[in-house]
Amino acid sequence: MEELQECPACLNKEFTFILSAKDYTVSNQTFQIVACNSCNLQFTNPRPKSSEAGPYYQSENYISHSNTEKGFINQLYQKVRNITLRLKTNWIEPEKKEGKNLLDVGCGTGHFLQACQKRGWNIHGMELDPATASKAAKMTGKTIYPQLNNIPESESFQVISLWHVLEHVYEIHDYFKFFKKHLAQNGKLFMALPNCQSYDAQYFKEHWAAYDVPRHIYHFTPETIQSIANQYGFSLKEKRGLIFDSFYISLMSHQYQSGSKKIIMSFIIGIISNLKASLGGGNYSSNLYIFEHAK
Repeated sequence: MEELQECPACLNKEFTFILSAKDYTVSNQTFQIVACNSCNLQFTNPRPKSSEAGPYYQSENYISHSNTEKGFINQLYQKVRNITLRLKTNWIEPEKKEGKNLLDVGCGTGHFLQACQKRGWNIHGMELDPATASKAAKMTGKTIYPQLNNIPESESFQVISLWHVLEHVYEIHDYFKFFKKHLAQNGKLFMALPNCQSYDAQYFKEHWAAYDVPRHIYHFTPETIQSIANQYGFSLKEKRGLIFDSFYISLMSHQYQSGSKKIIMSFIIGIISNLKASLGGGNYSSNLYIFEHAK
């Protein structure tokens, strides 16, 4: 484990304890979440070293890597994913007018890449986990890069996407430097992240499934992710709510909280969360941020 003495975003040395959350997926360990007193970024601290993080992903229940269909929640995830894939490909389609190169960072098992491939994009993927990358390569017929630094310096992308990825990333500043360098003129950075200011996060508190410690080492709000992006010259073009996430997260959170999914109550919490977000503030359970860079 490592304990950070400085905020990963702004290097401030003073933090405030927020809560303790349990790893319900793998280890059953408890981890602390703190907030920076300067920029308000929340992060897991202490956390596993990057070299120690791998075992915390080794679970059949970690669906973005395993693609399992076992259990009600995972079956629901698989069904909803078909809908969200259509939404995602529709969101990025207008960007194709400038170019067709797309990079999906943290591409998982490759479903989004395959959906983009079918829509005529020149797809590129990066995935840290070798076994998961192998599944993506098989699905798309493309070589999947194991690291960002394996991507050729000359490559330029009209779209770079990260679907629930940045909250896992240790080298957050290196990633933004990469985005700045490799995003094409008029290109867009699509970034989906959980939002710890959402109603469902406040309702479930330490049982909120999207804390997902210690795999999630950052816990962003719209303000904190924009602050980091602004450091690298990115400006927010658009923010969208990912409305399905509140239902899925509520099901998992109830499971963590009480041992029961409480399907009806989870649906109600999801509805309330989306309604509160739509009526003011845009604090959905997860948000999609679309950034552009002034080249």
